[in-house]
Amino acid sequence: MEEKVERRYPVNVEELYAILTSKAFFEQRYAWGRVEDYRFEAFEPQGDGFLIRIAQPIAIRLDKVPGVARKFLPEEAELTTEFRWHPASGGYQADYRFVLGHVPVKVGGTMTLRQDGDDAVQTTRVAVKSSVPLVGRKLESLIAERFEQALEGDYRHTIRYIKEHHDAG
Repeated sequence: MEEKVERRYPVNVEELYAILTSKAFFEQRYAWGRVEDYRFEAFEPQGDGFLIRIAQPIAIRLDKVPGVARKFLPEEAELTTEFRWHPASGGYQADYRFVLGHVPVKVGGTMTLRQDGDDAVQTTRVAVKSSVPLVGRKLESLIAERFEQALEGDYRHTIRYIKEHHDAG
């Protein structure tokens, strides 16, 4: 299952990149979401880019999962989120991946930042793949649905951060 989402932000591409590679931005987002149990495993320049890896335990609500898929999901797992940013034509690109414990679903893709007029445009491409036959498609659609919600939340939080922390002058 593959998706593409494009979002516009009222800052230039350099400013958006600086925000998305700022520890303060992530700390603020987690505070807004009342998430306290997370840790930075990596947050550092790497080669010509920047590596961000964050881990957090999350509870999985199995009551919302069809019975056939429940045996593939634990009640709690560690979610690892990783972004490997590097310069790209006209802006920046991150290769990213999300790993949820030993759940047999891989989520990964690219996030590209580029300038368009006065705005920075973020294009996110995501692929959700499961290694489990039959049940895999259901797992993929469950994870993809959650990922779409997460992208929408990321957009709202990033806009809020820009409004509250961006110096317009």
